Amino acid sequence: MDVLVICPDAYDAAAFAALRQHRIHLLPADVDHWRPSPRFDVLAYLEAGRRFLRRRRVDAVVSTHDLGDLIAAVLAAEHGLPGPSPEAVFLCLHKLYGRRRENEPIRCEPIDLHDPEPRSPIGYPCFLKPPWLKLGLLSGRIDGPTPLARALIAASAEYAAWARQYRPLFGVAVDADRYPLAMRDVMLVEELVQAPQVTVEGWMDGDTFHLWAITDTNTFPGSPAIDSFTLPSRHPPAVQSRMAARARTAARAVGFRDGFFNAEIWWRNGEPLLTEINGRAAVCFGGLYEACFGRSILEAVVALAGGGRAASTPSHRGIVAGQYNFVTFGEGRVADLIDVEAARATRSLWLLRDPAEHVRPTSAFGVVLAQVELHGMAFEDLDAEADVLRHRLLRRPEASPWPARLVPADAH
Repeated sequence: MDVLVICPDAYDAAAFAALRQHRIHLLPADVDHWRPSPRFDVLAYLEAGRRFLRRRRVDAVVSTHDLGDLIAAVLAAEHGLPGPSPEAVFLCLHKLYGRRRENEPIRCEPIDLHDPEPRSPIGYPCFLKPPWLKLGLLSGRIDGPTPLARALIAASAEYAAWARQYRPLFGVAVDADRYPLAMRDVMLVEELVQAPQVTVEGWMDGDTFHLWAITDTNTFPGSPAIDSFTLPSRHPPAVQSRMAARARTAARAVGFRDGFFNAEIWWRNGEPLLTEINGRAAVCFGGLYEACFGRSILEAVVALAGGGRAASTPSHRGIVAGQYNFVTFGEGRVADLIDVEAARATRSLWLLRDPAEHVRPTSAFGVVLAQVELHGMAFEDLDAEADVLRHRLLRRPEASPWPARLVPADAH
């Protein structure tokens, strides 16, 4: 098949190149998936995709990123290719309107970004976040009116730059009169949920749900910052079954069909609660899937996007795997926060930031400097190896959170 990849990054370029049975076409984008990209014109990029599809035959259009997934849905719909509808992907991206499609959503209300005297309509504590964006960007716990006002001021510094990447595309993908808040400067206040979380990965074949995997999200003690993602899930089978059912319900609620998606689910007081649904595969877990299943999720994504079948739910091979984060709450050059040379020499570790970049945390999730993927026969062995690497590579360990299993003397 001829496959057009939207908004590819370096990981995509390498991963899709491994699919040698397909002809892969990357449509380069001057966009950063972690920071606003002022030079990126989303409508000009969409038009470049249209020109490509007019010139060449393409069997499938795919993306592994937020924003890119909606561009891919628009292009596929315009050219009669398989895939979820633009409206369904929009409802995955816009967390407020997605919540409003749920049968039993957690409390979630919009507030004006520029309100000089903001108040939470659901009380405190609550969780503040933008109506779009990923990985906790511009988000965090709020405990009162004064912290809320400060958080809105902080968010407004980057909000406009992010909005110019999303809003023009929303205007193309859906009826703005039906979704007016998609065009306004709003933030969301949500019920604060503190509970174990997983990512349910699956796909919809028409209206039928198929499970791919359930990955555990492990946070640092007393923090929403993410320590690691591990596979297979350590939740009991009955709990995993209910989480998968909740993901299926979430996909159907937004009308998501004929594509891969992932749903983040909390398990609180014996009940699954939807954190959010994303209208794309969590390809960032591709290495974990290959280690544990011996299966490529990109193969399945491309097959489904081309109108075929994604085969079957993978089977575990007895291997455990984890993706471990190098998180900092420090501010400064990346090269001053992590040993770049040693990081580049470490197998299965990749830097997520440019060494010369100046970073500062803008949320309670901190800044993820790097990730390493490990696999073996026991989670305890992976944890120990990750901790050794963090000790060796982090140059300001006191600015990083540490797992309860190991808190170094110079960390707090």
